[in-house]
Amino acid sequence: MFLGRRREKFGLIILGNSGVGKSFLVNIILDRPLFRHQFSARSVTDRTESTNCTIGGQQCRIYNIPGLIEGNTERFDLNRREIQRAFNEEKYNSIIIIYVFGHQNGRIRHEDIMSFQAIHQAYAFSLDSLIVIVNGLPRKRSINYNEDTRKTLIDLLGMKLRHVCFIDQLDATNIKNYDIRQHLLDAISNAYPRKHIKTDDIHVKNDEVDRLKTDLGRLHIWMTKEQEKYTDTLAQMEQDCQAMESLSDLRRLFCRCKMDLHQLAIYQKQARQILYFIEYWEDEEIRHKNGPHYRGYRLVTRNKDKAI
Repeated sequence: MFLGRRREKFGLIILGNSGVGKSFLVNIILDRPLFRHQFSARSVTDRTESTNCTIGGQQCRIYNIPGLIEGNTERFDLNRREIQRAFNEEKYNSIIIIYVFGHQNGRIRHEDIMSFQAIHQAYAFSLDSLIVIVNGLPRKRSINYNEDTRKTLIDLLGMKLRHVCFIDQLDATNIKNYDIRQHLLDAISNAYPRKHIKTDDIHVKNDEVDRLKTDLGRLHIWMTKEQEKYTDTLAQMEQDCQAMESLSDLRRLFCRCKMDLHQLAIYQKQARQILYFIEYWEDEEIRHKNGPHYRGYRLVTRNKDKAI
């Protein structure tokens, strides 16, 4: 564990765009609800928040910083100054960087890559002091997702990342998640604090920002259309299922009628046989009554009655 080798105070700077869950993760690390967090369009950190804490037996100052990319130039400039201020406050101390990525249906977002590269270009993150987190993931995901996304991040960022964490979607009202907290503390303990010297300004080209806004608008339109399409598809599937159930009912009814008709045919055959035997015995009875043996039997019976 790297922290065990160092004794001086270090800085822990949490970076990432708005809405990726930085404040919530900081509260989990601190094990107390120090920073405001909630799922809301207005729930955005607009000023750098920081506090002193102890991690792995060492003094640390942890920073919760606004996201770089916002919807207007004024917010972008303000957030850039807040990021620079945090690095400037820790310029004499070693720093561990935690960069939090969001996702869009499991895919790494373009704006997060842009923001990371802009800050990395200004402060040249060190691999052993950088922790990358992909946050808010569904618990039920592909068994290959973590490894595939790790490789994707390495390709997109152009860095052989050493510390990558994948955090499940958590209950925003509960920061007492000890497994996640221990996972984060272990990642921090395994990172090595480094000094970060500013070598360039943080900047994102205006045309890139405009393109990003256009992409986000298109993405919103596409998601709306997909939602409508799948809504219609699901409705059609439900109708098809109902039709299949009705067809199954008709098949069962047809089979039952077929069996009943077959049984009726058997009964009719048996009835014809019975009628045949009845008619046969009736004919036999008539022939017997008209025969000589029957008349002799009647004469003997009559004489016997007279003798008695």
